[in-house]
Amino acid sequence: MEATKQKELGAFYTPEHTVEYMVNKLTNFNIKSKLLEPSGGDGSFVSVILKNKLLKSEQLTVWDINPKVKEHLEKFGIKNIIIKDTLLSTDFSNDSFFKNDEFSHIIGNPPYLNKQSGYIKKNKHKLGEIFKEIGANDTYAMFLYLSCKLLKPKGELCFIISDTYLTLGIHKKLRKFLLKNYTINEITLCSKKLFKDSGALVNTSIIYLINQKPAEDHFVIFNDCRENEVNDYNGKKYQTIQKNILTYPDHVFDFNGGAKLLGKIGSLKKIVNHLDGGLGMHTTDNGKFLAIADYNGMQYAKNNGVVQKISIKNIDGKKWKFYHKKGGNNKYFLPAEYAIKWNKESVSHYKMPHNFNIDENRLGFIISGICSNLTARLSTVGALWESNKAMCFFPKDPKKYPPEFFVGVLNSNIYNKMIKLLNHTNSIQIRDIKKLPMPDFRDDDIKNITIISKYIIKNLNKNLNYDFECDQNQINKIVENYFN
Repeated sequence: MEATKQKELGAFYTPEHTVEYMVNKLTNFNIKSKLLEPSGGDGSFVSVILKNKLLKSEQLTVWDINPKVKEHLEKFGIKNIIIKDTLLSTDFSNDSFFKNDEFSHIIGNPPYLNKQSGYIKKNKHKLGEIFKEIGANDTYAMFLYLSCKLLKPKGELCFIISDTYLTLGIHKKLRKFLLKNYTINEITLCSKKLFKDSGALVNTSIIYLINQKPAEDHFVIFNDCRENEVNDYNGKKYQTIQKNILTYPDHVFDFNGGAKLLGKIGSLKKIVNHLDGGLGMHTTDNGKFLAIADYNGMQYAKNNGVVQKISIKNIDGKKWKFYHKKGGNNKYFLPAEYAIKWNKESVSHYKMPHNFNIDENRLGFIISGICSNLTARLSTVGALWESNKAMCFFPKDPKKYPPEFFVGVLNSNIYNKMIKLLNHTNSIQIRDIKKLPMPDFRDDDIKNITIISKYIIKNLNKNLNYDFECDQNQINKIVENYFN
């Protein structure tokens, strides 16, 4: 399939060794078995099933949206090939839709299209109505939900899908649906290199489940192969009692052995109770409305489409305001890298939350939205900030909890572990921040963390390459005492 069509359909075909691994997960084949591959593509799964003589061609059903695949699939002797838009042709209100199409086995690699894709944007309303129980966020999630519904009692499903459903907040409803209704036997976290050659920037997982309510003591096995070679499925093993996952915040899947910490997160008050602020704004055209802030010959930003520069002497908060745009790994300190035009004509183009305070003059702190770790740094007083990439918060009671205190706490090891349990991707959402706990820190610990944090900031202000590892370790020890 040509690259543009492949991208449009979200189709990335499965390596043969992955197909073999997944087919070997399925059991209990017999003459009454009926298997579905709901997004057939190149027929990689059904071809292996036929090659291994697990089923006969008349026991196989293949669905696909692309009419070009039919001729190819017919070469395998498969007669029951249906070309349709599976998601849009689903009707959960029609019982016969499912009674006539129940399968003992379902296997596949459904398309990967998220809510920003043309397909979901175009069909958002209809998909939202059809898949209202879990939401129309990703095509793979909708395929998984639908396929689970199509399983016969004790039927088996094995899918390779994006791993984002494991922790992302938008898939909370999907996780609850799976955990309450199906026995999840194993989730394999695939090698990060698996689809690298296909040009797909997606981390994948293989889920194997059975259509029966989980037993009280049933363990989900997590097979972590993320650092393995692409054809090595012998990973580090973790296991968690399935029913316990329902007690975790947003039912996030615990695949790193963090059950104790997840329990702590759920039992403590939230850090956002002591903060306000949050999401920022969009300029709609960075090249037109932004300028790189020039600190007497020093700039903290690359062009990235922003070509003009402005001296900080001219950023007066009236015609120009400081602007935090980037996420990144800079902890504790980084001056606002940009300035944003502030006049009636330019402001009319900006997209801002209804509660966005454009005249905020308190000292706050930035949390990076795009970052491999939880990263916090002081904000520039009076600066605005970009939505998602740089979330900004302000202490409600800065005398008791100074912003430097929060920066130190959020940069600690234990908070980095927590955010990775809540969202293992590199895209931290505001909903993840809102789940973070806030123990009752003693006054002397608040003071000590604040002093150390201010010391780090002071040294970074002089030299951005200052090594604060020893200072951070002092904070780490204080914070960890509250989670032991």
